[in-house]
Amino acid sequence: MARVMLLIVALMLSGQLQAQILVIVNAKNPVATLEKKQIVDLFMGRVSVFPNKQPAQTLDLKAGTPLRAGFYKYLTGKNEAQVDAYWATLVFAGRMSPPRQVTNEKELIKEVATNPAAIAYVSKQPLPANVKVVMELALDE
Repeated sequence: MARVMLLIVALMLSGQLQAQILVIVNAKNPVATLEKKQIVDLFMGRVSVFPNKQPAQTLDLKAGTPLRAGFYKYLTGKNEAQVDAYWATLVFAGRMSPPRQVTNEKELIKEVATNPAAIAYVSKQPLPANVKVVMELALDE
């Protein structure tokens, strides 16, 4: 019986050790869901439009933010320094600009709420009605 209780406690705790990241867009955006590859392509600058061909503006948290590091590690397998180096190469070559960085999650939500082209990521939290989730990521911590 003690082993069963220990197993139950361990399973309950393991659920608490996962961070949840929500990929969000403006509620007026007709895109309902996105696949992991589509999100990678948007945030790594491979595409600049949603699947419906509407322009997309990627928004990022500032460098050094744990949520940003987890987001890119999960999506690309790269750490923050590798992602920044990737973008530095593209910027230097004059090919494109990285996602615009914002100070905090509150600002990201505000930007997405007012910009139908915006896409961003935030930690799992209640969101205003003018923002919707297109993908939920579970990161093992």
